[in-house]
Amino acid sequence: MSAPPLDTCLDTAHHLADIAGAIAREVWFGPAVTDFKADGSALTEADTRIETRLREVLESRHPDHGILGEEFGGAALDREFVWVIDPIDGTRQFGARLMNFGVLIALCHRGRPVLGIIDQPLAGARYAAAEGLGVTLNGTAIAARQTTALSQATVAIANPASFPEEMREPADAIAQAARMTVYDGGCLAYGALARGQIDLCLNGPDLDPHDICAVVPVVEQAGGTITDWEGRPLTLASEGAILAAATPALHAQAFDRLTRHDPVWIP
Repeated sequence: MSAPPLDTCLDTAHHLADIAGAIAREVWFGPAVTDFKADGSALTEADTRIETRLREVLESRHPDHGILGEEFGGAALDREFVWVIDPIDGTRQFGARLMNFGVLIALCHRGRPVLGIIDQPLAGARYAAAEGLGVTLNGTAIAARQTTALSQATVAIANPASFPEEMREPADAIAQAARMTVYDGGCLAYGALARGQIDLCLNGPDLDPHDICAVVPVVEQAGGTITDWEGRPLTLASEGAILAAATPALHAQAFDRLTRHDPVWIP
């Protein structure tokens, strides 16, 4: 079977986001019930319902593609194309009926993220990107800001509690050098970077591929740079801390501050 063009896959991704958004809104406005997995992470009805339904759609539309989801794991991950789903990124916030959560949908080609959607279904805000097709917010083309100096940057840093002690010093160094710092924006911070509202995003080591893959095309198609804390490109196999910036120059400045410190946290 020949590979589908990315615009066709992007249509599928939008369809998936529509389905996920409808379920998320239904559950969010209903009674708040949050369970917890064995590892202590939160789980809601929306997480399992969304992923179950999206897998059904993908198995019908793209039966030759693999799927990796947060709740039900991976299937056929050796395929040329693999979809990556985080049904609710920010489940604790969702469970508390806060709005800083999103639905993440990605497509990887030979392990490299080439398509991504960050969707906030309550706000009706959808960032969609595909390699060679640019990035949009609700259908309007967007781009990252051309900030090159950390001293002029608005920085988004993940929940400070997600940084182990040995990683807090480099994260704090970036925050102190920035013009303004906001915290715990989750996946929506990467969308804000793509539309020129945030210049740099920093996450600690608690990320998995389903957290990472969708934000990569959104940042890159907006003109930004995104890597792990060692400067490596992000792939389907990536996990841990990541750094995204609006420009290569800004990324280099932030990366320099990270690597000035004792790298005991580097695996």
